[in-house]
Amino acid sequence: MKVTLVYPSTLPGEKPQYGLPPMGILYIAAELERAGIQCDVIDADIEGLTTKELVDRIAAGEPDLVGFSIMTPQLPGCLEACFWLKQLEPELPIVIGGAHVSSTHTDVFMLSEDFDFAISGEGEVTMLEVCEAMQGGTLPDCLKDIKGVIYRDDAGMVITNPPRSFYKELDDFAPIDYGKVDVMKYAIPTLPGPPVVGLMITRGCPFKCTYCDAPTTTGKKIRYHSPDRAVSDIVRLHEEFGVRGFSFRDSTFTAKKKWVVEFCEKLIASGVKIAWRCNTRVDCVTDELLELMKRAGCHTINFGVESGHPDILKRIKKEVDLDQIIRAHEWTNKHGIRTYTTFLVGSPGETDETIQATIDLAKRARPSMAMFFVTIGYPGTEMYTEAVKEGLVEARWWHHQDWDESKNTAFEKRWGWSADAGALDIPGFDAEGWQKSATRQFYLRPRFMWDTLVFTLKNPYFLKHIGTLAKEILPFHLLRLPFLKKAKVNEEQKIYSQCPSEPTKEYVQRDLDDRSKIDFG
Repeated sequence: MKVTLVYPSTLPGEKPQYGLPPMGILYIAAELERAGIQCDVIDADIEGLTTKELVDRIAAGEPDLVGFSIMTPQLPGCLEACFWLKQLEPELPIVIGGAHVSSTHTDVFMLSEDFDFAISGEGEVTMLEVCEAMQGGTLPDCLKDIKGVIYRDDAGMVITNPPRSFYKELDDFAPIDYGKVDVMKYAIPTLPGPPVVGLMITRGCPFKCTYCDAPTTTGKKIRYHSPDRAVSDIVRLHEEFGVRGFSFRDSTFTAKKKWVVEFCEKLIASGVKIAWRCNTRVDCVTDELLELMKRAGCHTINFGVESGHPDILKRIKKEVDLDQIIRAHEWTNKHGIRTYTTFLVGSPGETDETIQATIDLAKRARPSMAMFFVTIGYPGTEMYTEAVKEGLVEARWWHHQDWDESKNTAFEKRWGWSADAGALDIPGFDAEGWQKSATRQFYLRPRFMWDTLVFTLKNPYFLKHIGTLAKEILPFHLLRLPFLKKAKVNEEQKIYSQCPSEPTKEYVQRDLDDRSKIDFG
């Protein structure tokens, strides 16, 4: 049996400058290969593939099963690819999984009939059982006893099998195989490289932030790889692929300090010289822990701060205070660890006063880089549920998300600068306007320019990122100005970027006959 796993484009045909490998499908691929099932991996996002290019690539591999792993922004591109795959290969089985399915479950079945079934939750064990069942049976009957699977029966009724519990022993999973992708395509400006690759050393998050779906998609209890396994994976990837930069994609890497201490000590003892980045909270670090992490190669920490106003922090259940935010940044800066700090613009209760407080805090904390994202009510989050109740966001907005080129550039869409589908509509608050103001206020400061100059002189590798970052992170030449003519809308691309949803008052389902006549290249 041959399987092709796909990470579809967020914006088909738009190639990003930076990106990390799609670890979810790579972990699944490793598990399938260990069981003797041939598996190819296509990262359409990093390659900037159009829908046609992706479909052609899949078909050329002649798989027996195609699997798409998606987050919510990738839903339109995924369903378009499914439609054209079924036009080309009507009998080819297609499965959809990933964070969006884990958060919305049967909802995707309302949008399309161009896939065969879906997987909710972690995919390693479920996909393996699916492949084994398909080799000894026929769809959909062979799926009926597999936990975590959602499918249509012969009568067209959507059947949801019992959920699969989160797997506790992460060391049981096969090591990730980066030979499935071209690692030299992956780089991020906060780490030396390429290549820069990702690892999930832990899964789950016990915190209650209302804007985050991690407790839904990976569980509320943190599960750990052993420090020995984590270090062995790092050493192997460093020796096999020459990886110097590692991005640990765990939701809260330092949640269990004792584990981090043991991991860092074993990493130091291994003698491998790497630089790594992790995500954590300002209340989950100490001065002593950061000093050890630095010695172990910690290069950058992503602090999710989100707001600089106590009322907003309380509203989104961040449960940190301003002193903790400042202190964590002071410790991190003292030990020479870079900080990449993220903020939300337009959370429930946001006002001009509260967002200016956030900008002022960002200046005071002095992170190495700061990103201000327009707040989105993503499915699977408490924020989405509450925002729908309060009328701040349209229920199931992802049914007709699209990219309107007359309103936003590809950069703004990809980086979360646009207040379009899913953004909270707070009366009297201009989220997009404040996002741009926050970016300008933070980056056009002499202090930031000085800090960046000093870092670049000490770390020459960063010099090659200066020009790209000026274009990607600070694209003032791309920001829409009122006196400039609006970009011309590519109507054909706009058709492909919409979901084929059920008819609503505001959205009419596309006619499939008309769609099939369009040259989708």
